Amino acid sequence: MAHRLFEGKEHAAAYWKYRISPSDHLIQQVLDFLEKQVGAVDVGCGSGQGTVLLANHFASVVGTDVSPAQLEEALEHAKRPNITYRQCVAEELPFDDSSVDLVTAMSAFHWFDRPRFLQEAHRVLKPHGCLALLNYSMDMELSCNDGCSHSLNQVCKEVLMACFGQE
Repeated sequence: MAHRLFEGKEHAAAYWKYRISPSDHLIQQVLDFLEKQVGAVDVGCGSGQGTVLLANHFASVVGTDVSPAQLEEALEHAKRPNITYRQCVAEELPFDDSSVDLVTAMSAFHWFDRPRFLQEAHRVLKPHGCLALLNYSMDMELSCNDGCSHSLNQVCKEVLMACFGQE
């Protein structure tokens, strides 16, 4: 199963050491979409690099991951009191409806059951909240069950053009 590839302790330590983190500029672009910056959830957080970055901007940040070893590694680097971690799958987030300002998936979305995760993110996001799918690759296609896939992918391409001058 793909979502079980990163569970070993050695891999989690290497993930923390070598995984590329989003730039401050990219994080700031995500933050600019938000009216409030109270609570964030970093889904598929791995060893916690993105969770740590978000902690500078939110009162509370929760990193979630399926892997106990990744979360153990993340806890070793969580030096701020506003960071917590929870073990769960991305498609079943342990948060109330409309309770989160920002949901991120940093280099993890490709591992998820995408339609189920998108529904779950929609459920937990507050009105006017933000879902940020950050990835190394710019050619990721999104799909939705309600027929809006083309529109969603068109918006993503427009954002890429506006931000980076590329498709």
